Amino acid sequence: MPCAMIRCQLVMHSHGGGAEQLALLLARELDRRRFAPTVACLRHVPELAATVPKGVPLLMPDAPTVGAFLRNLARIWRDSLRSDVTVGTLELQSLLAAALLAPRGRAVGWLHKDVPGYLNQHGKAYGRLYTSLLGLAASRCRRLVCVSEGLRDSTAGLLPKHRDILCVVWNPVDLDQVRHGAEYPLPAALDPHFRGPVLLGVGRLVPQKAFHVLIAAHALLRQRGGRQVLCIAGEGPERPFLEAEARRLGVADTTLLPGFLNPWPLMRHARALGVSSAFEGFSLVLVEALALGLPVVSTDCPSGPAEVLGGGAFGSLVPVGDPAALADALHPLLEGASGLDAARIAPDIAARIAAGRARAEDFSIARTVGAWEALLEECAAAAR
Repeated sequence: MPCAMIRCQLVMHSHGGGAEQLALLLARELDRRRFAPTVACLRHVPELAATVPKGVPLLMPDAPTVGAFLRNLARIWRDSLRSDVTVGTLELQSLLAAALLAPRGRAVGWLHKDVPGYLNQHGKAYGRLYTSLLGLAASRCRRLVCVSEGLRDSTAGLLPKHRDILCVVWNPVDLDQVRHGAEYPLPAALDPHFRGPVLLGVGRLVPQKAFHVLIAAHALLRQRGGRQVLCIAGEGPERPFLEAEARRLGVADTTLLPGFLNPWPLMRHARALGVSSAFEGFSLVLVEALALGLPVVSTDCPSGPAEVLGGGAFGSLVPVGDPAALADALHPLLEGASGLDAARIAPDIAARIAAGRARAEDFSIARTVGAWEALLEECAAAAR
């Protein structure tokens, strides 16, 4: 007898970030013979409608008003009652909404960031409130999905009462999309800079990413005679601070902040990727770089990068907040041949690049969406 169709609601509250893209990727890739997904957005985000996979219903306020928000919340609640599983795709708003709207035991939380690391950047009162709300959501969830082993460990320390519902499912990465996207030409304004060595950073310009550390490492390398340009692709509230840091360190003319754009062509032409984050849950950008054969150096934050990089087997790991160590690890990558000139790459770097490409396959859709499907089937069976 065929299995009953599993209705799966995916709740989000924003659009454009990595977590939201992963939720839409999951909605697209779930086997339609067994799953019927719905995307539910708490806010009026018009651009979301164009990115929801074809055939997937979207519940979203039709205007940015309180009345529209409340009407949509009621629609989400009614849909959650009919759903077998409701997934809160991003902490904390989406997760809390999913946990409170769905019947107890039918919600699944999807944790993407190292919450203790995130809370270290905020005051104690905020931390207590955040932890209490996360604990409330966890008490109504059947599972909390962590995107790395390190994230599960840190969450277990924060929420010890809910240790038993924690599990690990790596983030799915559409490697074919990454490789296809890398074939696009470089933006005309950036093309001249990529004719020499480029150190690349990718991510939102927020404190978590600690791009000021990457700028400091870039300045050290320039002081040692390095010829590289630093390009940080992303946008965010720290732009004025980062621009000031580049001026203070004397590298404003070799530090590019082009804003948000497709990073994959940049990865294809850059010499190395530098990840300077203070904390991560997973680090999608590392997987994308490995898939494209771009050598990487990352800070060894409590969760994410070390797991993706196999403890340093597929890329270098350096201490958090240490520009000198970051510069030392980047130096041999930036002074060598470009990734486009494989014949001149040092044998040890070439071997690591090849191993990194193979490592990226561990995070492919084929290997990760199946784990999500098994988890959703387990939760739906328990709820029924």
